[in-house]
Amino acid sequence: MLDSLEVIGAGLYAFLGASLIIGGLTLWTRRSVSTHLPPPGGPPVFLFEGQDLVDATPTARRLLQTQAFGPSDLARLTALLARGFGDDLGQRLAELPLGGRLSLASPSGAGLLEVAEEGGALRLTLRPDDGGSVVDRLSFDAAREELLLLRGLAEDAPQPIWTLDGPGALTWANRAYLALADQAATPQEESSRAPLARTAWPATPLFGRPSDLRDGEVHQERLPLSLPGWKEPLWYDVTSVRRGEGSLHFAADVSGLLQAESARLHFVQTLAKTFAHLSTGLAIFDRDRRLVLFNPAFLDLTSLPIGFLSDRPLVQEVLDRLRDAKILPEPRDYASWRESVAALEAAAEQGQYRETWTLPGGQTYQVTGRPHPDGALAFLFEDISAEVGLTRRFRAELDTLRDVLDKLDEALAVFSADGSLVLANTAYGILWQLPDGTLQGADLSGEAARWQAACAPSPLWAWLHEGRAEGLAPPEEALRLIDGRLLTLRISALPQGAMLAMFQAAPAGDRSAAGWATSPPTSTAVQESEAA
Repeated sequence: MLDSLEVIGAGLYAFLGASLIIGGLTLWTRRSVSTHLPPPGGPPVFLFEGQDLVDATPTARRLLQTQAFGPSDLARLTALLARGFGDDLGQRLAELPLGGRLSLASPSGAGLLEVAEEGGALRLTLRPDDGGSVVDRLSFDAAREELLLLRGLAEDAPQPIWTLDGPGALTWANRAYLALADQAATPQEESSRAPLARTAWPATPLFGRPSDLRDGEVHQERLPLSLPGWKEPLWYDVTSVRRGEGSLHFAADVSGLLQAESARLHFVQTLAKTFAHLSTGLAIFDRDRRLVLFNPAFLDLTSLPIGFLSDRPLVQEVLDRLRDAKILPEPRDYASWRESVAALEAAAEQGQYRETWTLPGGQTYQVTGRPHPDGALAFLFEDISAEVGLTRRFRAELDTLRDVLDKLDEALAVFSADGSLVLANTAYGILWQLPDGTLQGADLSGEAARWQAACAPSPLWAWLHEGRAEGLAPPEEALRLIDGRLLTLRISALPQGAMLAMFQAAPAGDRSAAGWATSPPTSTAVQESEAA
């Protein structure tokens, strides 16, 4: 047993030793690769592990600094060298096998590129082919391409760009600036006949230079530019930057923006004037539920301090003030009132809030909540005290009239133009035994059938069913009930096609009710009320 353990321990020691030796050799190999670079005066040499630069000669580092942008060090160098060694350089480097070597000659005279894969690292060496400097040639090409790019960006920019020297003279301008200068120097009539063409260098800058512009400071101001034949000037946001003795300037046309702002301001002013003349109180809250707009009627109806409203209070704060001022209906408890406030806000968001507030002072407000775009809320406060008072007085007069009619001994029934029974007194309900005294759904045809069923035959029933449309009716007709009682029926026309039927009990000794049963009397039209 001990022998076996000794054998296993010896094997483990041997395995660990071998691992350390292999790791050391690998580290030594990589270290030897990474440190095996030529002296500083030699050609540019780059050493990469994967995409990262692990070592480089000073000239190589200076060359790589000319390519400032890229996802990795190797991608930056590949983009730089692709100008002289082909656009497929990155793919060829990726396909290089382990221990492989690659030698590329630049067709543009940039020199010779030697690539070697050494122990997982990639070594790139640049050698001149004519005794010149590879770094200078590549740096020159990179600088030239960058210059062409920047020049193209400046020339083709849609906004005017220009430079001024120390005294303020124009030293350079792009196409947009020159076209604008030609437009400023050419009358509108001539410029509309032919396209603009620059004939001379602008003698005077279109915009001045800020006098207090400091080196490196960015200054921006909005300046007008008047053009010949134009009623309104063009407006530009001019950005100026001091560069040494001179300055660099950029201009952005904001005329359309100013016109839009002017139109919006005019629209807001129009709305404000309209709101100011409304008798309905208006309060608008933004998406954060802060008051952003209110009109004078809201101040008059709520009597809230204008200083408080100007501080943009929350909707809960406004409702709290309304409650303290007894503008809100008094709740049973504060907790339930807060819940009602939350319900009010939620209902207003859905456009469903509409309530009538009866205030302790006798006033009545109708409050409506409406949702607005972008999450805003609008509350409308309307004083309907006069309408409510008028309705109440009208109802009181109607109740008084009903009480008066109920005191009469005659049975009265009023029918509208379409035949609906709109009014009947208590005597009518007792006479014709209306169920529970209800008038719901009753009409002339149904009531005439009730009368006919309770009375002796009479030509009056045919008129009620068929001849009423001609407007002919007996001014007075005697009826005999089945139980023998005698009634006198008077039918009168009322305004708007309505009709009044009045039943009066005949005196006990009156037996002259032959009526239409013997011979129809002469009927006359009763239109005095309609003529009135």
